[in-house]
Amino acid sequence: MRLGITVVYLVSERNEKLLDLHLGQIEKHTKAPYMIYASVNRLLPEFRRKLEQHPRVKICECPTTDLRSSQEHAFYLDHLIGIALEDGVSHISVLHVDSFPIRSGWAQELADRLSESCVLAAIMRDEVFDQKPLTACLFFHRDFYLKYRPTFLLSDKELSSPAYKQYRRKFNHLPDSGVGYGFKLYTEGLSWYPLRKSSKGHSVFGGIYGDLIFHLGGAAWFDLYRYRTFYKDETSANALRKSAPLAVRCYFTLRQRILAVTPKQVRCFLALLRNVDKIICRGTINEMRREIYERERMQLLDDPEAYLSYLRTGKQSATHGE
Repeated sequence: MRLGITVVYLVSERNEKLLDLHLGQIEKHTKAPYMIYASVNRLLPEFRRKLEQHPRVKICECPTTDLRSSQEHAFYLDHLIGIALEDGVSHISVLHVDSFPIRSGWAQELADRLSESCVLAAIMRDEVFDQKPLTACLFFHRDFYLKYRPTFLLSDKELSSPAYKQYRRKFNHLPDSGVGYGFKLYTEGLSWYPLRKSSKGHSVFGGIYGDLIFHLGGAAWFDLYRYRTFYKDETSANALRKSAPLAVRCYFTLRQRILAVTPKQVRCFLALLRNVDKIICRGTINEMRREIYERERMQLLDDPEAYLSYLRTGKQSATHGE
């Protein structure tokens, strides 16, 4: 195996320890020959220098985009995979800066899961709500990519196609980065091996998947995008609602039908209350999530070994507290 690991490095000033941990864990647990193909278009100069000095990192000069959030990440990943394949790698793994292997032999174990029909291994973020491959760890053989040419996101035309509507009905998911791979597998009649959450210790943001990969989640979201989401317009919001579980979709339908027979004056009053509620609750919920994220981030960075051991086993060490 000759492994190409593709990573879009969006790292805030305070996350140097997270970057070092990510690089260290890859080096510690990757036994196959590998190279990290790095997009650094918006990386701080001091972190770029760190990557330039790393013997297992290749800085890739990707075209710069004005896209942000999931679209930006997908844009750079598509370019990185092309560069890695041109270098002759046999396998591709996609990781995030806040995801990394936690057990040696991870790449070979994922490669052994692949076959002619099962062409991909990846984290599944949620077995009910988000059943697509997640780019925090996505692994495949070069032949799969060269034959099918998947993209991380889908075009508007693809999203409005009958085939995608069937895929969305069969597999609940968020239509963000990774959806293109899931959709390609569906349309070509292929399968994938999901790395399901295997953590025994409790954590809101941090998780171990398949007892192979750790993903913190939220590093770019909290530090770079400041609560802004991919679903910022009504079209995207509707797509999110339609991809929700059946119970959630039923709730939206029932709510709309009740509102349709509610007197106009009552609807206006309820809308006013709902807007006030959104303003109050959104700030409160965001601050609660921020507080939880900061606590878990510090647990990871203060003592990675203790935190990861707790997640894997559910047992507290002397140095780790919830």
